[in-house]
Amino acid sequence: MAKFDCEVIGASHADEFRVAASATRARAGEPLEFNGTYTSGVASVNTVVQAADATPVIGTDNFVGICSKDFEVDSAGTVTAHKTLARVPIPHYTKIRALAKTKANIDTDAELLGVLWDLVLFDVTSSEFTIDETAAADTSGLIVRNGNTSRGTLDVVIDARAFRADIS
Repeated sequence: MAKFDCEVIGASHADEFRVAASATRARAGEPLEFNGTYTSGVASVNTVVQAADATPVIGTDNFVGICSKDFEVDSAGTVTAHKTLARVPIPHYTKIRALAKTKANIDTDAELLGVLWDLVLFDVTSSEFTIDETAAADTSGLIVRNGNTSRGTLDVVIDARAFRADIS
C-alpha cells in the first residue's frame, strides 16, 4: 500500500495501539480498524489491523483512526508484534481527506455538490486507499462534507456508530 493516502484535517488525538505479529502491513496515512468480537464484554483480541476494502460499515466494523506510524517489520518483511500510533478523529467533526476513487466523478462543482452528505466507504482497489464517491448504503460510515474538484479529493467525517459494531 502507499503511504499518506488519507490525511486527518482538524482536531484529533494520537493514541497508541497494539499490532499483532504477521498482521497485514499498514503504513502511515491508512485507515485502521479493530476486528475483534465481544463475549460478555470481553474483547477477543487486543490489536488493530489495516482497514479492509469497503469499510467502515456501521454495525460491522470498528473504525479506529488513521495510522500515523508504519507497522514495524523484520528483515524478512513480516510485521512484528509492537505498538503503533494512530490519529483518532472526533466523530462528525474531524475531517479525513483522500482522493476520490474516480476523480472524473467529482471534477465539476455540480458533481461535487451531488455527493455532499452522501454515505460512502473507503476503497482499496489499486493498492491505495481512496474514498469511493458512489453512495453505497445507509450503513456506510463516511459522510461526504466537502471536496476539491481540481485535486480530486473528498473530505469526509466518520459517523460515531462506525467506531463500534452494534451489539446484539
